[in-house]
Amino acid sequence: MILWANIIADIPPALSLGLDPPERNIMNRPPRNPKSGVLTRSTTLVLVLQALFMSVVTFGVFLAAVLTPFGNTVLINKEGTSPDTYVPSIFHQGNPETNANENMSPHIAGARSLAFGVLTVLQLNQAFLSRSIDVSVFKTGLRANKWMVGCVLLSFGCYIIGVYVPKLNNWLELVPIGWQAWLVILGAVILQVVFSELMKLCLRKIGFNKSPGAGNHHRQERGVRDSEQEAETV
Repeated sequence: MILWANIIADIPPALSLGLDPPERNIMNRPPRNPKSGVLTRSTTLVLVLQALFMSVVTFGVFLAAVLTPFGNTVLINKEGTSPDTYVPSIFHQGNPETNANENMSPHIAGARSLAFGVLTVLQLNQAFLSRSIDVSVFKTGLRANKWMVGCVLLSFGCYIIGVYVPKLNNWLELVPIGWQAWLVILGAVILQVVFSELMKLCLRKIGFNKSPGAGNHHRQERGVRDSEQEAETV
């Protein structure tokens, strides 16, 4: 399951992100300090907060599903399940001889599949949010990088196959999830977009992409333009 998530949610979007076109205002930015690394304090903080958000939301959804009857609710096939008979436990006992999970409670299987869906879709959505550190996703748009759109759709299709195709989902230890689970996934995506936009707003407020000498840099540019205009007038 983890390997499948890494393959479909990390590799295609990461490759397409490398083909992203340059940002529109990149030539208007002041020069970066040549001694600064690829990751600054601001970018490192953004990466940590983004990863922490996805981890907390995924684990929170899993706990909510596994410790309540909601783990049964998200299942398409509710045969053998009952809100009154679920066992509120994070752990299950398989067969130690075959290392199989035939004794796994249905609601635990539903909780795991729901958490898998939340994490995978959040990672795919993060690809669009990562196209710029401080520019809103509503300004960068979704269609500027067609490679990314195609890769995300491909990865999402692989996720759907892994969840709903018989035998393959058994191999991945996943179960088909219903519309209730998709509402949870959609809510997680909306929260992720709001969280990302708030971070980018804070970065713009503190002047991200503005070096300490940016004011002098802009004044020099204005001086050069004024000199050019005077020369043209003469």
